[in-house]
Amino acid sequence: MALIYGDMRTNGFLRYEILQDGGIDEYGEVIATSSEWSEPIPCSIKTNSDNRKGKYEDGEFRQASFTILIELTSFPYGRISLQRLGEELGEYRVMSSEPLTSVGRTQILV
Repeated sequence: MALIYGDMRTNGFLRYEILQDGGIDEYGEVIATSSEWSEPIPCSIKTNSDNRKGKYEDGEFRQASFTILIELTSFPYGRISLQRLGEELGEYRVMSSEPLTSVGRTQILV
């Protein structure tokens, strides 16, 4: 079931990772870099490839690639989490993001 967000049909949600710089506190001790996830952004997710053939010693993992459309004109983030139709698709590194200025969206490839 697709939802309509603005004038775009959506089928999932994207969250992006927000990195917060560490540094040094007033006592000269190192403050570790931390991260948190954004609020969910409605998006359209299309599967490019998806399998669970990846294996490691204690189990298996998902190898997947998705194309995502969001109604933003800029997306400078490097890591996202995807959910489609209630299913957690996982966390992915952004391979590319391209503004589609003529339609007011950004295409993201993970």
